[in-house]
Amino acid sequence: MNKHILNISRAILLGLVISTPINVVAQNLSPEQAFQQGSSLIRQNNIHQGLNLLRDAAAKGHPQAAFELGSLYESGLAVPKDYNQAKAFYESAIIQGHRNAHFNLALLLTNEQVPFSNLQQARNIMEVIAQQGDVEAQFVLATLMESTLRNLGAQPAKAIHWLGQAANQGHSKAQFKLGMYYLKGQSVARSPQTAFNWFNKAAQQGVAGAQFNLAMMYEKGDGIAPNLNTALRWYESAANLGNANAQQNLGIKYLLGEQVPEHTHKALDLITRAAGSGLRNSQLLLGQLYQSGYNGKIIIDMAKAEQWYLRAAKQGVADAQYQLALILRNKHNQAGAANFWIQQAAAAGHQDAIRLRADL
Repeated sequence: MNKHILNISRAILLGLVISTPINVVAQNLSPEQAFQQGSSLIRQNNIHQGLNLLRDAAAKGHPQAAFELGSLYESGLAVPKDYNQAKAFYESAIIQGHRNAHFNLALLLTNEQVPFSNLQQARNIMEVIAQQGDVEAQFVLATLMESTLRNLGAQPAKAIHWLGQAANQGHSKAQFKLGMYYLKGQSVARSPQTAFNWFNKAAQQGVAGAQFNLAMMYEKGDGIAPNLNTALRWYESAANLGNANAQQNLGIKYLLGEQVPEHTHKALDLITRAAGSGLRNSQLLLGQLYQSGYNGKIIIDMAKAEQWYLRAAKQGVADAQYQLALILRNKHNQAGAANFWIQQAAAAGHQDAIRLRADL
């Protein structure tokens, strides 16, 4: 399932500065004083006394102290990892009104390694503050509704509901995800126009995936009248933000001179960036371009071809596995590696590899 970033407590940013132990009488301190002194002692590496003060502050009703103790026990920093203790302190913080404890406890409850993990309980915890209008809680709750854990399934209708709540409050990731539901027609009637509207809102907030989808929709005329100039602007913007699909699509356009002037150097740069991000199709394409060359503008470079075929092959691309095998067969002492990749490609159903395997 999707994991969310743990809210790191101030207490676990230890600093680990060697210091002389300081004796503190906790019973004479207010909860806030105990928390502040405890946090300071932990930062000075006086862990034992610092933790005692945090525990005292938590026992006196200090929500941040309880939250930070929960974080420490969950992460196993400064104390032995103890999920039960973490859960107890998070629950104490929640009772005392600590917002972020809802997020941390929900995350803990969706960790399959935790014996008491419970997705339904995690959903219930997040719904408390989602119902109060907390936009991030609404988004997280939506992702929990999309998730599965053990015998509890996804609830896409509720996911869409909470995405809508967050999207209407301007949450850019919720707007993007909601657009995807309507674009694909998953658990809702497909509506390119609705998808376009949500993508447009998210794109204006800098969501690269939404910008890429807008570019595709403008190019195809899906949900909006086709407009190639606008499509190109969104491709460029998404590519500049690091969207690998936009980099690949735009790179191919520059390679072929489709809708843009042919520009081989820019094409290679874009496709290489996409391939470097792990996009398998771009890795395969680079292998092909370097293996065969292209229009006299890309010279044959078998070392680079092998490099990119290998990266795609490791991701299960059968064409890359087959072409890599052919390259390796022509290299000294590489017969074993070549046969391995032939077997992999043949197992994936690659017909040329199947025929070649029969001749081995």
